[in-house]
Amino acid sequence: MTEVQAQAYEEDPEWDGAVEGEPAESDDVVDVPKRRGRAPLTLPTLAGKYERAKVRVERLEDTDVEAERDKVRVQMERLTERLARLDGHEAEIKEARAELTDAEREFHAALAAVQG
Repeated sequence: MTEVQAQAYEEDPEWDGAVEGEPAESDDVVDVPKRRGRAPLTLPTLAGKYERAKVRVERLEDTDVEAERDKVRVQMERLTERLARLDGHEAEIKEARAELTDAEREFHAALAAVQG
């Protein structure tokens, strides 16, 4: 496991505002505090984080899992029925093509009899 350590603020009177080895330009640096490190967590920040977590837990606890499962079951049944209808669609197409072929043969036979 990796160990993480936070760095506290420390005053650095020699820091000129440069970032990652780049020199600070006089126009860019205006009243930069002479501190380095991460800002400490404040009480309002932690309180907000706590409240968001609390709301999330309440929302999850209020979820009626059985009702949600019933909704999904109903959707699955509807989709299964629809899939069954679509599976039967190919058989209907084959049947209609066979009827078309028979009708075409009869038409050509009748046409040949009339012309012939």
